[in-house]
This record gives sequence, C-alpha cells and structure tokens, in this order.
Amino acid sequence: MVGVDEFATRKGRNYGTILVDVESRRPVDLLPDRKASSLAAWLAKRPGIEVVCRDRAPFFAEGATAGAPQATQVADRWHLWHVRREALIDRVEVGDLRRCPVAAGR
Repeated sequence: MVGVDEFATRKGRNYGTILVDVESRRPVDLLPDRKASSLAAWLAKRPGIEVVCRDRAPFFAEGATAGAPQATQVADRWHLWHVRREALIDRVEVGDLRRCPVAAGR
C-alpha cells in the first residue's frame, strides 16, 4: 500500500509529491511535481501495488487510475477527518463551535 500526498518546497509556488509505504510509515520516493503523469509513471513501474491511499486531488486520482489501474484507491484518514470537520464547521454557529472540543481541534 502506497500513500500519496503533496508537499510544498515554497508554499503557493512549488509543489512535489511524496510517496509513503503506509505499513512502515516511511517515505519511499519524492516526485518533483504533483502532475498526474509523474505519479502514473512512478506507479506503472511498480505493478505490484494493490492499494493507493490518497487525498481527493484530481491529479492524484487521474495518476493513480492511469498508472495503477489494478489498485484500489482509498481516502486517507487525515483527509476524511478534515472533510468531516469542515462540514461540521459549515453547519454550526461560531459560538457553538467554541464549545465543541472536536471542532475546535482539542
């Protein structure tokens, strides 16, 4: 299982892709950009990958589909909780939010 996420070398300007062995939690490789074609090429060289754990970025979805069509794509836990928290914030008033430890990040 490989985890895919982006990182910034200069926030707002230069982004790359980090690939992580999810089981060992260790970085496997860094790609110089976050293009679908770069991820697809990397995955295509590793046909044994069965699961790609990623966020919802369209370029990662496209790259995973093209480079590892046999792999199951799953959302990672951090991004699932982040989306859930954002949905909660959108639904409650600010006063309520301050009293909610989960929404306040505590």
